[in-house]
Amino acid sequence: MVTTTQDFKVLTLEDFERLPEDGMFEVVDGRAILFPGGDIPHQKVCMALYEAFRRLLRALGYGYVWPTVNVFIPRPHGALGEVQNRVPDLVVSGHEPAVRFAAGDPPDLVIEVLSTRRGNVERTEKLDDYALAGIGEYWIVDPFDRAVEVYLLEQGEYVLQERQHPLHPRAFPSLELDPKDIWAALD
Repeated sequence: MVTTTQDFKVLTLEDFERLPEDGMFEVVDGRAILFPGGDIPHQKVCMALYEAFRRLLRALGYGYVWPTVNVFIPRPHGALGEVQNRVPDLVVSGHEPAVRFAAGDPPDLVIEVLSTRRGNVERTEKLDDYALAGIGEYWIVDPFDRAVEVYLLEQGEYVLQERQHPLHPRAFPSLELDPKDIWAALD
């Protein structure tokens, strides 16, 4: 049976908990959106980032990295439903939540790897949601142009930073990630 996004209205946490476990869903404006799996180049970049962060955080002695974990977004007054979540490709944090990142308890960094050149949702809706959640840093990784956009949260809004090599996440300033290590996964 094929399930469409119209099959799932999610207005409460109980609705969210009842979503099928055999898919990855983001809840936006009361509607559960089922995401397809990423293609091979997308997965290669995600895995390279995950492995690099895992290695670097271990050497640092603190911090966590997770692929595709739920990050809940605070709901503005008057919004449809009490639940909104995003599932970034990677989440990096100095603390480990019990189950998921609840609204009001954000991770330090979220990373989205573009699946298409446009990146419309990543540069608009997700950018706004992650800022609303209070996530201090947001990276958009573009495997097509082999670029990393780094956004830092300043007074409730993201500010695009000048390109830097190597990359230094704000929450882990001594951590150094060379983008060449990411792109090597594609070669």
